[in-house]
Amino acid sequence: MSYESASGHTIALGVGRLTVVRARGLEAPPLSTTVATGPALEGAILATGRIEPRIISVEVLLNLSGLDLAGMIDARNQLSLAMGLTEAFGAHHVTRAGRTRRIEAKPLREPSFAPRRWNEAWQTLTLEFVCGQIAFEDTEEETYDLSFYLSRLEFSDEGIEFPDEGVSISSTETTRERTTTIVNRGNQPAPVRIRFTGPFLNPFLRNVTTGETIRIAQGLYEGEYLEIDTTPGHRSIRIVQQDTNRNGMHYLDLSSSFWMLAPGENRIEIGDESPGEGSEACFAFTSHYLEA
Repeated sequence: MSYESASGHTIALGVGRLTVVRARGLEAPPLSTTVATGPALEGAILATGRIEPRIISVEVLLNLSGLDLAGMIDARNQLSLAMGLTEAFGAHHVTRAGRTRRIEAKPLREPSFAPRRWNEAWQTLTLEFVCGQIAFEDTEEETYDLSFYLSRLEFSDEGIEFPDEGVSISSTETTRERTTTIVNRGNQPAPVRIRFTGPFLNPFLRNVTTGETIRIAQGLYEGEYLEIDTTPGHRSIRIVQQDTNRNGMHYLDLSSSFWMLAPGENRIEIGDESPGEGSEACFAFTSHYLEA
């Protein structure tokens, strides 16, 4: 395990002078249930469940053998710097069975060092973190490029009058798959990050599996793009035009939702309303899990 604070201070747990004795909060957090009843009614008329906030608690031993007084103070200071109370979230990483998952976290309290006897080379302490989200996520991001183009030569209802010597006419239609299947290998919904590249008009990305759509009522020229993040707590729409980055939340279609990938297979559809029906987007996400 390791923790990196928002200010960049890092502590490695289970490596070097820090030995992990016990860790709690790495499995699925507890579920609290609220039951509602009605007057003169037997049983419950409503029961709702809610996952409790995730608290990670790590009991460690700090090895002070071979250190003089200045070295002991420095070892404690390094822990205190990383575990200082802050409003910003850092990242807690857990490695198990060859895989590493991360979660937003920050110290719940500053470390408390237990008194050390004069003849002991170890000092015990407990490190506690409160997490900004429930699920752990993979450290490797998965990306997909989606595109769809359709162009064709169409004739009017009146048709075309051909001369006796004839005329050469070509009709070309080029298409790329409008939908694709993306697999969320986790057991929790996964937020997505989308980048639409112009030119386009009113682009949309639809999760056919969940029936949700996010559509932006705006057109952009070639070389311009917009970025969408559906992460709860960090939801945003940014539009970049001529090196100017501005908020695009007011262009969100009222029927849209900041959808996330459901666990398992998700059928994703891309499109827009430009005359050539051309759309291109980069789609990225990390799988999310209830356990580390």
